[in-house]
Amino acid sequence: MARSKGKVGVKRKGGKEGQGMKTVRRAEKELPKKGKGVKKSPKKVVKSATKEVPGLKKKIIKEGGETSKRLGSPKDALIKKLREELAQKQKIIAASKKSLLQKAKESLLEFKSKAGTEAKRLMTEAEKRAKTVGTQKDSLVQKIKKELAEKEKIIRESQKIFKETMAKAGREVTALKEKTGQSLLEIKSRADVEARKLKEELEAKGKALRGKVTELEEYRKATEGKIFELQAKVKELAAKVLPGEKERPGLVTFKSSPLTLLGEEVKVGDKAPNFKVLDNSMQPAALESYQGKIKVFTTVPSLDTPVCNTETRRFNQEADKLPENVAILTISMDLPFAQARWCAAAGVEKVKTFSDYRDHSFGLAYGVLVKELKLLARAVFIVDDQDIIRYVELVPEITQEPDYDRILGAVRALLE
Repeated sequence: MARSKGKVGVKRKGGKEGQGMKTVRRAEKELPKKGKGVKKSPKKVVKSATKEVPGLKKKIIKEGGETSKRLGSPKDALIKKLREELAQKQKIIAASKKSLLQKAKESLLEFKSKAGTEAKRLMTEAEKRAKTVGTQKDSLVQKIKKELAEKEKIIRESQKIFKETMAKAGREVTALKEKTGQSLLEIKSRADVEARKLKEELEAKGKALRGKVTELEEYRKATEGKIFELQAKVKELAAKVLPGEKERPGLVTFKSSPLTLLGEEVKVGDKAPNFKVLDNSMQPAALESYQGKIKVFTTVPSLDTPVCNTETRRFNQEADKLPENVAILTISMDLPFAQARWCAAAGVEKVKTFSDYRDHSFGLAYGVLVKELKLLARAVFIVDDQDIIRYVELVPEITQEPDYDRILGAVRALLE
């Protein structure tokens, strides 16, 4: 390649300054600074530099030619190598292109063959279906025509019947109008006569009914008087035969409200009164059911309340620590079914629950039936194996728990 030549001393675009320009720059640097050394005329300096330019130009051209020769040989070899590689790749591409075209052609022919076969099959099926549909269509059209003909026949007959019916109805209406016009006055006259008779009968019956009502009202008043007399006699007789239960007011409270207890008070040292309650299976139980055992009776208002729930669970835990000859029995006004449900849900097995809902037997016998609530007050009674009362605790506020430590201490004292 020919080396591009530029003017000496001129900076080429994108390149370095020429050798002549460098000489000029060097000459300028060698000029003495102002006020120092011998001053030279700028013209002399330029003239001296100009003399050196032709020699430098020849030197630069020579050096450039040698450099071009030195670089030219590897570059031609590289270009030749790239051309050979390009030719090989073009051959490979041509071969691949030919192979791909051949495969594509074969695939196209195969697809065309399959498509032709499938098209023939589809055409055959379509022709068969067309024949079938055509046959069905003809049959359906004939059926529809037949049904239409039958319906048209029915419509014509219906129209004929309708016309005849309308004509007959017209004649009957005309005849009815004529007949009605003649008998309307007669009917009105008869209706007036019947209305007068009915009014007279109603007035007579109303008068008689008012008389009966007066009699019944007098009878009711007399009967009520007799009923009041009988109720008074019944109360008097009941007071003689069944004296009322003893009332003990102000001993317990419910949320600070004073309540009244029914029944006699039991004290330590008394013989434990008998009673009759029901277990969870609706079977009766009494004091003698636990004869020979130490019995801890705990009465609660209802197992479904928080305090009663907590108390009964606590006694169930303590019962597990006591010997077999100690029985803890919880009595409430809950129904036996409710008590059984609660025990199953709470897992209470050691404490036995009983219901006093039917006879109020325990509540009256031990004096813990609350008059206002018809529930049992919160209390604890300990009865020894000889059925003697050894401990009594009546909790003053029903919403509070009993003294567990004192109760368990009294039980342990009986076991010693």
